[in-house]
Amino acid sequence: MTRDEARAAWAAAGLTYADLTLGRLQDLRDLIGAEMKVSGLFVPSNRTGGTYRMHSKIDAGIGLDGWRAGLQCRAYYFKNREAVTFNGNGFIGFAGWSDETNVQPILSGFMKWLDALGAQRAVA
Repeated sequence: MTRDEARAAWAAAGLTYADLTLGRLQDLRDLIGAEMKVSGLFVPSNRTGGTYRMHSKIDAGIGLDGWRAGLQCRAYYFKNREAVTFNGNGFIGFAGWSDETNVQPILSGFMKWLDALGAQRAVA
């Protein structure tokens, strides 16, 4: 999956930033975190398993260019990198620092989150 495919899935789901709540952002963080753990990415030498994880903190609020939210991740050699950002201008960023391999757990968790949101909207 590519970042653009994930953005297209968001648009196709008919979601807007108005659908974002703290609880839903926590769900997104948790789903991405689970995908990171099973990915096994970022294994330091002489260890088993990866160290790729989500930060618990969610940065959300109103900025000069509108509503925004950000989720960050970490691994053994970095502390605060973008996982997903909902920018005030409407752009959704996915781990702009990473290559196409390391972004996959983030995109996979995002897609599972979109599926869960769609199911919630269908029930409501």
